[in-house]
Amino acid sequence: MPLHRRVNTGFLEYASYVIRDRAIPALADGLKPVQRRILWALHRIDDGRFMKVANVVGDTMKFHPHGDASIGDALVVLANKRYLIEG
Repeated sequence: MPLHRRVNTGFLEYASYVIRDRAIPALADGLKPVQRRILWALHRIDDGRFMKVANVVGDTMKFHPHGDASIGDALVVLANKRYLIEG
């Protein structure tokens, strides 16, 4: 298979994966996977006190291998929507 065809095929497969599995919120709860992982991390480390964003991001990185910037951005969205977070 020629290289350009292989690259095009690989790109289309990856792009469809990102759209299906990461970019579109689930119908069941309206959350993206990163948001669901943030809520799970918050549940795990909840001790009744306020937490620093860096601590939440660091704990979420155990479940979300796509970098801390995407976790921080998703955390801001969750705080703005007031999903179980006092922002």
